[in-house]
Amino acid sequence: MALIKNYGFISELGTEEFEFSFSIPNNCNFTTSYDASKDIHTVSVQLNSGQSQPSGTYVDQNCTFNSAAGLLNVYFQETYNSVTTRRPKVTINENDC
Repeated sequence: MALIKNYGFISELGTEEFEFSFSIPNNCNFTTSYDASKDIHTVSVQLNSGQSQPSGTYVDQNCTFNSAAGLLNVYFQETYNSVTTRRPKVTINENDC
């Protein structure tokens, strides 16, 4: 079962600022991180402590990210049963918005 569904770009909030939306099970949590050397934002999703199976009920989440040099790279990854899987990378060129 996927921990991340319906992910993608919602809107441009301003110069170099973008809003993303994604859905995760209601018994999961997420964190965001940024690797400045690679200019990549990562959204990591994992089950809440004490949970063994993801819920079938998904809830919407939103995050705001800043781009660098007009390009935004966002990876989504999920950790389930001690296995981390990367979902497709979303890349937005600010000039295409």
